[in-house]
Amino acid sequence: MNILKRYRLKKQQKALMQEREIYERLQTEHSDNECCYKYIQRKMDALDEQAEHIRGILEGRWNK
Repeated sequence: MNILKRYRLKKQQKALMQEREIYERLQTEHSDNECCYKYIQRKMDALDEQAEHIRGILEGRWNK
């Protein structure tokens, strides 16, 4: 993997985690609304999966 691709992946991973932090704060603020809480949890889980996939690529577990 070249340096530019690694840089882009790390940057994308960082953006995903920043977005997840925003959802985490929203989830805390709206914990009394069960539907909102579940929706936000699904969004956070999806972001976690995307970040994990990128981590796997960076570690050499997957090619794409």
